[in-house]
Amino acid sequence: ELVKLPEPTVELVELPEPTVEPPEPEPAPVAVIPAPVASRPAASGRRLDGVDGLRALAALWVLVFHAWSATGASLGPLSLLVTSGSIGVSLFLVLSGFCLYLPVVRAGHQIRVRSFLRRRALRLLPTYYVTLVLLVVLTPLAAGHWGLYQYSGAELAAQTVAHLTMTESLFPSTFYGINGSYWSLALEWQLYLALPLLVIGIRRFGLARTVLAVVALNVVYRIGLQLLIDTQVIPGNSLMATAVLINLLPGRWAEFAFGMVAAELYVSGRIGWVASRLGWGLLLMVPVAVALHELGDPLEHVAFGVVFFLLLSLVVARNNPVARLFAWRPLAALGVMSYSLYLVHQPLIGAAAYLFLSHGSSPRLAFMGAILLIPLIVAVAWGLFVTVERRTIRSSGSPAAGSPEALLMAPLRRLRAWRSPATRVSPAG
Repeated sequence: ELVKLPEPTVELVELPEPTVEPPEPEPAPVAVIPAPVASRPAASGRRLDGVDGLRALAALWVLVFHAWSATGASLGPLSLLVTSGSIGVSLFLVLSGFCLYLPVVRAGHQIRVRSFLRRRALRLLPTYYVTLVLLVVLTPLAAGHWGLYQYSGAELAAQTVAHLTMTESLFPSTFYGINGSYWSLALEWQLYLALPLLVIGIRRFGLARTVLAVVALNVVYRIGLQLLIDTQVIPGNSLMATAVLINLLPGRWAEFAFGMVAAELYVSGRIGWVASRLGWGLLLMVPVAVALHELGDPLEHVAFGVVFFLLLSLVVARNNPVARLFAWRPLAALGVMSYSLYLVHQPLIGAAAYLFLSHGSSPRLAFMGAILLIPLIVAVAWGLFVTVERRTIRSSGSPAAGSPEALLMAPLRRLRAWRSPATRVSPAG
């Protein structure tokens, strides 16, 4: 027995080895990588709230664009800004790449596909399906009025099936059906399905090579598609050309990948370096991207992806005026509920435009009327958020005091307090 005593001591000597290995690579990561996680409540006011502020910008930009497209107003000098509002989808895609890849980077570039897809389904589908069911019910009742489409029973059934299965963006007849904003959610699901492939590529070939491959594929696809349109192989004025094919995964993949690059730089602590040295590139890229948009160039979305990558880098780098602007609490609060706003805004804008135009208003007056109704649209979106969407957001408890989430929930708390008998019949009252 005494002879056997050294055996456990040998094992004890080996035990420290696993604990010795991590400290060598982890001194820098401990100071840089987990910092955003450990200080999330404090950092959210600067960084994550800034990302929510960008979401609000994207949602409002798309909303104003749809107000213009529903009324056909001529807006003079404002036309360039308003008519390019569809580019807000590009910002959403960059933000999606950032937010979805961020936990993957923190987990050592590991992803559990089934768990990831399940979480995304539980996060997005309930709110989406609630609005879809409401519109499926209202569409036949509206009978082609109030900005809603008129479908036969068979057409409405086909639209419903396509939207339930998130395949509406694959067909011209359903691309803009029921709610013209739904198509981008179907694109998001294509990106979700492709994310595990990108993670595999990054683990095998590195981030730079993988992202370059994605951008190259995106560029080749869009240029090749444009050649088919120019040679009339695909009719240039068809929805297949102007909507379906350009918005498939290979046509919008680069924007998502740029967001992933921002996530990698953020976790590694290099985002500040990028923002300080490339931030001025934003001023150079904006006119380039706008010019490509005005020319209808097939690479406009890639260019705007670069613009929004640089903007996102500034926002999450902190300590600059751009970051402070987008971390403004009311703007960040609107960004927290931007998904609900995105889902409801277009049918409401369409109804407002129908109301004004059918009563003889000019397109410009109808546009102004729709814009003035934005607070009402936001109120409807808030109702959807507090009743449905917020229940799909994972949370460790009540929102921190002073946070954008707390700002959103404040009206609900006041309403509950007013309805509470204990509050209304108060000795102090």
